[in-house]
Amino acid sequence: MRFVLMLMMMALTLAACGRERGETGAALYAANCAICHGADARGGGGGGVDGLSKTPPDLTGLALRNGGIFPADHVLTVLDSYGLDGRHWPQMSALPALQSENRARVRVGNRRVRTSVPNAALLIYLESVQAS
Repeated sequence: MRFVLMLMMMALTLAACGRERGETGAALYAANCAICHGADARGGGGGGVDGLSKTPPDLTGLALRNGGIFPADHVLTVLDSYGLDGRHWPQMSALPALQSENRARVRVGNRRVRTSVPNAALLIYLESVQAS
């Protein structure tokens, strides 16, 4: 019985950690991405952003535009570059909130990669908002 209770406590702890990471991703999105990509991640924001010349893409359709598979490797590459200097898309500036020495391992396809904890949280959040 004690063993079963211990397993249940471990499962609840892990579930809480997952929710916390997802909430962190949602908070990071709201603070850094929603201004351009919209609060619902559908690309409707950007109205008050200087220099924004086109509507930002709908982030809920990343998987649909990739044959139904969330392109985690591409998204992580984009997040990593924004965390550094935004050089891939010059119209976007760096996102200091994504920079962190604290690293986490996330599953990307059939492998695990290390990235900053904020990037890992944002990646998990973006995967969770994909349209089905």
